[in-house]
Amino acid sequence: MHYHYFTLEQRASLEQMIRSSLAGPALDSALGRLHSADYGVCDTCGADIAFRRLQADPLAHRCPNCS
Repeated sequence: MHYHYFTLEQRASLEQMIRSSLAGPALDSALGRLHSADYGVCDTCGADIAFRRLQADPLAHRCPNCS
């Protein structure tokens, strides 16, 4: 379900949160990840990261089970 998991509105909301909390190279890196196919996918187990978790922490790289 990866990448297409989020609606355009959800993705725009996450982008706005990232833009408001970061600057410089960290911002570019975060936006690059947001627009990549692996955004919202746990780095450890490969499961989808819930939108609610990403709303709380748009930079989350792991699902709650792996954190």
